[in-house]
Amino acid sequence: MSEPKATPSPPQSLRTKKDYARRCRQLAAAAQRELAKATGQRADTIDLTPSMLVSFVIGKKGDYLANSWRVVRSAVISTLEQTAALVDEPVAKEIKTAIERLKQEKPAPEGEKKPVTSRTKDKSPAANDLVRIEHAALARQTQSAIELVRYFKASLPTGLRPCEWPRARFGESTRDGYRWMLVVENAKATNGRAHGPVRTLHWEELALDVVEDILTWITIAQDGDYDRRLNTIGHQLWEITRALWPRRKEWPTLYSARHVAIAGWKAFYVRKGQGPAERLEALAVVAALSGHGSDDTASKHYARANAASGKSPVPTADPAEVQNVRRVIKLDWLESLREAKAKKEARPPG
Repeated sequence: MSEPKATPSPPQSLRTKKDYARRCRQLAAAAQRELAKATGQRADTIDLTPSMLVSFVIGKKGDYLANSWRVVRSAVISTLEQTAALVDEPVAKEIKTAIERLKQEKPAPEGEKKPVTSRTKDKSPAANDLVRIEHAALARQTQSAIELVRYFKASLPTGLRPCEWPRARFGESTRDGYRWMLVVENAKATNGRAHGPVRTLHWEELALDVVEDILTWITIAQDGDYDRRLNTIGHQLWEITRALWPRRKEWPTLYSARHVAIAGWKAFYVRKGQGPAERLEALAVVAALSGHGSDDTASKHYARANAASGKSPVPTADPAEVQNVRRVIKLDWLESLREAKAKKEARPPG
């Protein structure tokens, strides 16, 4: 079967371009280190060409899951395209040749994949794990460790992506019957993966310490040094989790807070005994709270509902935003699963 024709890519936000550039710099630094090790040179003396970078990235393709590979590929392509626009034509031609070579690289088949960093992320850490991380961080008595604790305390009830905090707005709710409101610019809105440009979370009530944690983290995020501080607390978390659980194969990351939050919302809204229509509405609410464009994203890619501790207060979504969620899951999804299972079991062995 021939592949469908490529459609024009949606415009990238400034934040996405910045994230891509940072990821590309990390890959370039890794390529320089690898070349330095192979040649006996110092990494900072390696003159890395676009072609060399692309060859390095392609060589690492088997380390990535399909989604991770697409992000890596897009990061390098985006950054090289910007570079090509700033240099002379002969150099730009060389860069464009490297870009085209990278564009042809599809994700590696599942059987060719090796153990990778993206597979060491614990998407559903236990509540006790988060408590142990907090205690270990506070025991360090450093500013960055304290900020790590503050990050988790602000992110667990809100489910924000780390990059969404700088433009978040928190205050009194404009909706009757609710006390607090958080308005978030959806990070995925520019590529069609969100239900709209913003999402709104309403709470009937929040403890004052939670309010303080959210407001404090927004203030930190709006500091011009936020990227560096985010990297610092991420490194703190890396050190703490490896020290606490050296034999594990998966460890919590900063993004785990979002996974735990969404798991809590699924546990609250999606319950046993619901009819198909009720369940679809519940999934749409979870999608709206999460900033997802469709109702199946949280079901496929986020922590299970039973991974949630149930301790964080659950927000309510804006009804208009719920209506904007694409309904992908079928009402008769359970029956479809049964039919698919029956067909699979009916196949002759071999």
